[in-house]
Amino acid sequence: MQKRIFLTFAGLVLACVVLLAVSFGLLFFNAARRHEQTAIRDKAHLVAALLNQDDDIDLRTIDSGGSRFTVIAPDGLARFDSHRGVDLSTNRSNRAEFAQALQHGIGEAIRPSETLGTDTFYFAIRLDNGDVLRLSRTLYSLGAGFRSMLPALAVILLAVLGIAYGAAHRLTRLIIKPITQMDLDAAQSDNTLPQKSQYEELWPFIKKIEHQRTQINHQLTTLLHRAETIEAIIANMREGLVILDENGTILSANKSAAKIFGMKKKRDLLHRSIGHLYRDATFTRNVQACLGGAFTEMDITRNGKHYNAFFSPVAQNGTPNGAILFFLDTTAHHKANQQRRAFTANVSHELKTPLTTVAATAEMIANGMAQPEDIRPFAHKILEQTHRLMNTINEIIRLSEFDESKVERDFAPIDLHALAARTLAVLQDKAIEKSVTLDLVGTSTQINANAHLLDELLSNLIDNAIKYNHLNGRVTVEIARNDNECVLTVTDTGIGIPKDHQRRIFERFYRVDASRSNKTGGTGLGLSIVKHITEHHGGTTQLESTPEVGTTVICRFPI
Repeated sequence: MQKRIFLTFAGLVLACVVLLAVSFGLLFFNAARRHEQTAIRDKAHLVAALLNQDDDIDLRTIDSGGSRFTVIAPDGLARFDSHRGVDLSTNRSNRAEFAQALQHGIGEAIRPSETLGTDTFYFAIRLDNGDVLRLSRTLYSLGAGFRSMLPALAVILLAVLGIAYGAAHRLTRLIIKPITQMDLDAAQSDNTLPQKSQYEELWPFIKKIEHQRTQINHQLTTLLHRAETIEAIIANMREGLVILDENGTILSANKSAAKIFGMKKKRDLLHRSIGHLYRDATFTRNVQACLGGAFTEMDITRNGKHYNAFFSPVAQNGTPNGAILFFLDTTAHHKANQQRRAFTANVSHELKTPLTTVAATAEMIANGMAQPEDIRPFAHKILEQTHRLMNTINEIIRLSEFDESKVERDFAPIDLHALAARTLAVLQDKAIEKSVTLDLVGTSTQINANAHLLDELLSNLIDNAIKYNHLNGRVTVEIARNDNECVLTVTDTGIGIPKDHQRRIFERFYRVDASRSNKTGGTGLGLSIVKHITEHHGGTTQLESTPEVGTTVICRFPI
């Protein structure tokens, strides 16, 4: 079959190749000449424009792009020639391109150069000052270069055309056609192998291809499922994940990593250097160490959040060729540590103050330093500080219960208005001591809540309103219903809270004036407990205050 194909098409292929080679050679040569002439014309216009703009320009500094250029006076004598050693005294007024340029502004010609002795293209332009600019370039190298390429070009064209023509026309039609007519996909539908090809030699390959295709399809399905699973896991991770190549360029990243580095989308991280995204000396050293094969970790802060960054090297055949960066958000842990340290310090201070007073007073009594008439006042002082200590401990225990979600729910329908009335009655005596008037307004409103916790909330709010009020002041408790929520408002006419302290007033142990709180027995935990109780019931807390005018605390509970 191969011999028949060769005998049939050998003569035709040979004729086609020869014709194509000759045609291509002529087209190439003509196209090259036209291209070269066009380039010379364009360059001439550029140089002419430059000379027209500046008559005093140094002609030696002009880049003619490898072309020879000459400036000729109207009388035919050359003022300048870019080729060294050219006789400038030769009169060029009889040159066709020069005469055309003087008469029509532009002229060109192709002729053997008298000075260079080669076939040269000349293009001339008349300048504004009357001189003629002429650019020229030899065209000999184009033809010579093409002729030198002819043998190699002929071999290449012969090989390419022979293979392409034979494979496309004869071999494809006689050999490939029976193979392409086989329906390999039919084996998937009816579990049978395709019909035998007319080339029996291909039958073992067909069976093998069918078996391999089944395996490949199964493997592709498995890999696709795994890739989708891994992609879904990585994309939805709260932790940031970045994969680097050996140069520190980001190959892959998830959405969490994009947020860490301040990017809207993860694709904004790709193909960027990790060192350009986070210019921190320690971070850069850890990345370089990881790319060198060392496992490192560090704590970083980005956008107000704290992360524990792990740098894991990736190696292939024992050679490091990348790294995986894992960012674990430790903001909550960091904040909890800060709160725990602050809480420990505050608790120590709050417990130490009454204990110091109790110990000092008891020591005076035990050492006989107190007079008999002083024992009763000292005992009252010890009792007062003991009550203060117990209140502080109880409030700390209550807050720890909220932290550990151990606060009792036991929700039941209660009348908040009636509960507020009972609380006001309990605190009436304290209000009388401070000459503070207590008012209750609103209507009966039932909510589903824990009565004990709400009584504690009301006690803290009203007690604070009395404690930090002015003499002859007023405390108003209002119970109102607004759509699907119950609004508890406690307003006083007291000393108020400065604006810069209001955002922190619900923090534990935070007090605006520590000296005044010590006098009144405040621990700075009351409003924090109020906020936790409100949130425990699914509500919100709001504070409005003006110094020396009064404070309003608003608690909203869902009905």
